[in-house]
Amino acid sequence: MKGSYIEAARHGEACPNGVSLQDQSLQKQLLLAQYVLDTFTKLSIHVILYDPILPSTALELMKLINQQEISIKSFYYDIEAESSEFIPRILDECIEVTESILILGSFPDDFVYTPPRPFKVKELRVSERTNWLNLESFMNCRRISLQLGKNTNRTPQSWNTFFRNWLESDSRLEDFLCITVKESDFPLIVDGLTNEGIKERWQGTLEWVDVKRRDGSEFVIGRNLNDIHFMTKQAHLEYLLKQEQLLFMR
Repeated sequence: MKGSYIEAARHGEACPNGVSLQDQSLQKQLLLAQYVLDTFTKLSIHVILYDPILPSTALELMKLINQQEISIKSFYYDIEAESSEFIPRILDECIEVTESILILGSFPDDFVYTPPRPFKVKELRVSERTNWLNLESFMNCRRISLQLGKNTNRTPQSWNTFFRNWLESDSRLEDFLCITVKESDFPLIVDGLTNEGIKERWQGTLEWVDVKRRDGSEFVIGRNLNDIHFMTKQAHLEYLLKQEQLLFMR
């Protein structure tokens, strides 16, 4: 069972590498999960939660896993039911997840989450509903990927503040990507972050600025079509080379 899955799934979908809690009552789901966790020690698991599982069930399952002090490698959450009561508590239970977190669920428009302590996870991905995410509180992650929805509250000014705070911090965040940002916003987003001008390739399809963090490490904040990103300067050079190779092959 090492590295296996605990999945709360839709009817008829299989979980071939682990335990599925589909088509069970809440009590039976938790009893089955408890049996698995008691039976297999030194377990590292992946947790997958999506409709029609309720947020209350998701919370109870996560609490059960954490009480057993079991390592959660990845956490996938795609539950449409909104719950201001349960969602922050579910997120609190994800603080010890180690490898990746993917969240696509619904969140109340006025909900903003700030974790009680830094998340341990290496990679955080959030799609569509992203207003709840207080980015400054997640800079301990190594990689963050966002896909903005139609009702995003992110502005060029808020992005500028986020990048400025990141540059002045000692956080371990080194790879960031956000999809669906207006191309025309890029100059405002990077305004004042460097004394150098904006560089470009391929008739402005790709734009970037070179920046330095407080510790002297060199990074690039860039735009490619409608995404903004930052990465190390070395990673950016490798990215440019790969893009040029792809263009040459066309």
